[in-house]
Parts: sequence; C-alpha cells; structure tokens
Amino acid sequence: MGIPIIDFEKHNNEVKEIISAYYNNYQNKRIIMSIACNPRMILLDSRLNTGKYTFKQYFENPDIMTEVQMQFIEYRDTALIYDHVMGLDYISFGLYPDFQNVMEPNWLGCPIKYHDNNDPGTGSILNDENKYDYIKTPLEPLSGIMGKAVEYYEYFKELQQKGYSYLGKPISFVYGAGAGTDGPFTNACSVRGTTEMCIDLYCDTEYAMELLNYITENTITRIKAIRKAYGQPEKSDTFYLADDSIALLSLEDYKRFVLPFHKRLYEELSTGEKPSGIHLCGDATRHFKTMVEELNANNFDTGFPVNHGALLQKLGRDVQISGGVHVDILLNGTPEQVAAETKRILEDVKPYSRSFVIKEANNLSPGTPPENIHAMYNTVKKYGWFNT
Repeated sequence: MGIPIIDFEKHNNEVKEIISAYYNNYQNKRIIMSIACNPRMILLDSRLNTGKYTFKQYFENPDIMTEVQMQFIEYRDTALIYDHVMGLDYISFGLYPDFQNVMEPNWLGCPIKYHDNNDPGTGSILNDENKYDYIKTPLEPLSGIMGKAVEYYEYFKELQQKGYSYLGKPISFVYGAGAGTDGPFTNACSVRGTTEMCIDLYCDTEYAMELLNYITENTITRIKAIRKAYGQPEKSDTFYLADDSIALLSLEDYKRFVLPFHKRLYEELSTGEKPSGIHLCGDATRHFKTMVEELNANNFDTGFPVNHGALLQKLGRDVQISGGVHVDILLNGTPEQVAAETKRILEDVKPYSRSFVIKEANNLSPGTPPENIHAMYNTVKKYGWFNT
C-alpha cells in the first residue's frame, strides 16, 4: 500500500464549497471531516523523520523545529485527505513555537522527561513537605519555556522577513504559542501528581483550592503577558481552554472544585462577545451541559469514549461537537474497520446536527496509514450526506 493518488484541484474545489456552506449558518449538505495532528507525526515515525531528530533536539533548536514543521505540513497537506486544502501548488507554510504538551507544566516547574519512541512528558514536583512553599511566590509570566516561545516566535518572524522558503514556498504566517491553557486542574495534577492532587481535594481541601487558585491567577497573568508580546489585545472575543483531568471528577465535584476557576479564566481573558470553546479528552461528557450553561460554551472537541448521538440530543443543535473514530482504530485497524466505525458514527449523528465535525479521537497517532484516513474520508463522502 502507498499514499493514495489525489486530484488536488478537484478536491480543493469541493472543500472550498462545503466549508463555505458550513460557515454560512451550517448550510453544508454533508458532515465535515477534520483531522488534528502535529509535528510529532514526523518525529515519531522513522519513515518520515529523515533527519533522525529527537524531541529534545526539536525543542532546543529553532532551525530543527523549522525543518520538522515544514516536513510535517508537506506530509499532512499532500498525504492526509480530509476537508482541507491540499497539494503543494495550493497550500501555505507556517511556523510556530511548538513545545507540545510539556510547555505549561514545564513553565510551572515540572522537569521535562524525554522517552525513546514516545512523546515527552513531565514529572511532578510537589510533595507533602514542599507543597505549601510552592504557592507563596508568584511565577514570572515569561520565564523559562514561555520566554523561549517568544524568542522562537521572533526568530521565525525574522526567517520570514529574510525570505526563507521550503520547496520554493515562503513562510506565509508565523503565530505564537503559550496563549492558551491545559486547564487549572490538569496543571495541578502535573505539579502535584494526579493521585496526590485527588487526595488533596478531599483530605486537604483548603490547600487544593489554594493551589488551583495559584495556578489560575498565574496562568491569567502569563497569558496577558504573552498576548502583549505577540501584539495581541489583553482580552479576546472568545477563549478556548482544555482541562482533560476533570474526567476524573464527578459532576458535583467539578462544580465544587474546578468550575469557579474556569469561570475566572473566561472572565479575565475573554470579552464574552462570542461563545467559548473547550477541548476535553476522556470520559467527560457529563460535564458538558453544565459548561454550556455556566461558561457559555458552544464548541466541544472530544476524545473517547463518547456517545455522539446521545450527546447531541442532550445539548441541542446550537452546540457544535467534534469527535469520531478512535485513534487506535485509525492506527491499527484495516480500511474496512475504519470505514465501518466511520459509518456508524455518521448514522448516529446525522439526525441531530449539521454542525457536527467528524475527526480522529483524539490527535492522530504517528504511523497512522494514510490509507485509513482515505477510507474514513471516502466513507464520509458516501454516507455523510443529510437527507434534507
């Protein structure tokens, strides 16, 4: 098997039409397909990582980061077919400081842990002896890895101005990193340890709330500072956050422990002119209705497990859900298995929403065969049409 042959011009014309209809009050005639993936697709795939670069090299050298990101865009936009513009003659290349999922916990003080043939992670830093001292001193908003993000951003802007090109294509845009958050509870689990943080919630509740407040307030200060460094306003018209670890909490405990800090983030970082968005992997759909009501959320990017049809019925047509085929099926399944699961999800959601976006659940795994993405897209194009 190899990368399927794609008529890029025909594909792009179809995509432009359906995407335009989607953003015109959901006038699309079939369900939209998207894929979330990033440069780890190159770094963790020996067939694509021609430079044999490690994550450590990628993080520490902006030239290597540039090279890998260019390779990634080329691969994504020529090999992975979904509802996006494809083909070297049609695509644009961009750059951003990319420190994957270790960026925020590392800024909070957690050391980066590099692993062979896997994503980097971080180690927790707080124990019963030092946890109180940690929250006494405010964090410098642009210290450490956040300062490096701004430094890399400026370096990439300079590359763009100097006329850097890849395969004859210039850098069309440079955007920043660090202006979002993985969420106060997830970050608290990173610095304290997940088990320890959950124990603190019930056995040392006062401290747990102080830690969540400390992380939230420092996050707000950091995001405002980094927005200023990127020339952005202090508040945006909307805000998008994640907090995957709330999948560990009951709805009652989410409301009690974490919801007040989510509200604080939205109040400080968004004008509220537009509804908010949230990414939540894991078994977290029990929280969604509360988030719609309390946070004005109308856009959810999901992982697994999710009963998509039931969720759409519960939340209503005004809420946009993205979700779909488990990444393990896309990585290890046959095209036939991918097609069957794609069709099942399509039939589950079509009666309830025109805004649903089918995608991988969640974050495409390195080594996923392009043939499986092709099988998913072909299934969407065959079975994703609405009856009216």
